[in-house]
Amino acid sequence: MVDYTVAGVEGGVCAPRGFRAAGVDAGLVAGGGPDLALLVSQQSAVAAGRFTSNRFPSAPVRWSRRRLESGLARAVLVHAGAANAVTGPEGDADAAALAGQCATALGCGAEEVLLLGTGEIGVRLPAEHAAEGAEKAVAVLSRRGSDDVAKALAASGGVVRQHAVAVAWSEGEVRIGAVAKASAPFAPSFATTLAVLTTDATVERPVLDAVLARAVGRSFERVLVDQGPGMADAVVLLANATAAAPLLVAGSEGALAFESALGQLCELLAEGLAMRVPGARKLVVITVHGAAEHAHALAAARAVAGSIAVRAGLAAGHPVWPAVLDALGAAGVELDPSQVGVRIGPVTDVAGGRVAPHDERAAAAVAAKAQVDLAVDLGVGPAAATVSTTDLPPEALTFRRPG
Repeated sequence: MVDYTVAGVEGGVCAPRGFRAAGVDAGLVAGGGPDLALLVSQQSAVAAGRFTSNRFPSAPVRWSRRRLESGLARAVLVHAGAANAVTGPEGDADAAALAGQCATALGCGAEEVLLLGTGEIGVRLPAEHAAEGAEKAVAVLSRRGSDDVAKALAASGGVVRQHAVAVAWSEGEVRIGAVAKASAPFAPSFATTLAVLTTDATVERPVLDAVLARAVGRSFERVLVDQGPGMADAVVLLANATAAAPLLVAGSEGALAFESALGQLCELLAEGLAMRVPGARKLVVITVHGAAEHAHALAAARAVAGSIAVRAGLAAGHPVWPAVLDALGAAGVELDPSQVGVRIGPVTDVAGGRVAPHDERAAAAVAAKAQVDLAVDLGVGPAAATVSTTDLPPEALTFRRPG
């Protein structure tokens, strides 16, 4: 057991020491207001990232993936209005030029600037406006710039959350800040549409990379509101080693405390974004156990979470156990039909592969709560997995352009 504390703090991505940020109006989105964000570390930071599994990644995703091969970064620039996806070689050239111009204004190398983009697909970024915006952002960087970063991320629509925590253990304290944006509906395979995380911890790249992978694996990967990852989905984490705390070594007390706090923060962001889907009223937590292996449990949970019939049924207050069984039967995982069970809250709907005597009014009362827990037993093994989603009211099915 690790003895540590986690407390919320103000400041968002600027809460950790040594980070400044700005959000400015670069003329990328009609209507005015911040639409370009810049986050800068006072010194080169160890960096890690996770990016979309979509086979059509945006130009900023391709740029940032390559830059992170070095494991270092100084800045993250986020532009709204256009995701710079499906824009061909010209989009890649725009991304490289923007990073270079931002780097010149900062006095660092272009390889130290990570890019993220959000907005319309198939539209080239107004590169000249973006470059001017980057220079403007450099001039107004501030320790109080996190709110403007959040506003810039929201310029293309969607929902935004930001949080920061201080995690303390026997040898020191570090801070972690975060801002995350998702277009709604969304369903990244590992991350929200965009997430930027900062910390003043001192962490070697392999440790930071592993910690980030596990944190998003237990949070963003387990929240499903649509069916697939977007072209621009990305999460990046910068650690600038400015805190008065020892190096976080794999397996150390500090590293374990840091990973736990980062995971909690990511879970808070992911679930908060999901619950801000237009019209969503319920958080739905699906736990599948009794699977032959973890991958089967996760696939089954995702199948249930992705079922329109299950989620729409919960929104309408209808019994959903038939839809749960439909989703399981089509999930392609090992299960024993004679042993499958389904429970909503404390109410057992299915046991031993057949309908169990139950009170539908009691099940409906459970389904009306703000959080609905669905438990599924596949009846074949010891593995389990949990995935979260929301109910699906009619307004959430209205078409929205990707953002």
